[in-house]
Amino acid sequence: MLLADKHDLQEKLKLSLILIEEKELNFYTQNCYTVGTQAALLSGFAFSAIVSGSDDAAVELQTLWGCFTTMAMLFEILAVVKSMQLSIMGPGLALRGPEGSMTRAVLVMRSEYKNIHMLFYTGLFFFHLSACLFLWSTYDTIVAAINSVLIVRAPHT
Repeated sequence: MLLADKHDLQEKLKLSLILIEEKELNFYTQNCYTVGTQAALLSGFAFSAIVSGSDDAAVELQTLWGCFTTMAMLFEILAVVKSMQLSIMGPGLALRGPEGSMTRAVLVMRSEYKNIHMLFYTGLFFFHLSACLFLWSTYDTIVAAINSVLIVRAPHT
């Protein structure tokens, strides 16, 4: 009788842990969807900026602006791709993998989610630099300086 109770208690504990891990898996999956959507939006903005270009500025400013805008677009595209892969592969591993795969899927999603955040925020950083350089290449010095301060201060509010 004691052995049966012990076995029953262990099974209930396993079930409780799996339910908690399922919530965590859903949390990371939903956040991957959200980060991927925002990264796609920023990537589209960067691509539009590259297509429209800036013709009036000095070659040095144009070169820096082009590099920063391209870097912003590339990092955001990487964030989109990685978040899509993670939101598909993570739950797939949890559902179709061997025993213990739910725990493994949550651990992998947790570590890869940090990488996605790094890619997203690096792209956002380059996006801000690109916006500042666009201001300096397009507007007068005082207008560019005021707006650059606003752009730099915006993420800190």
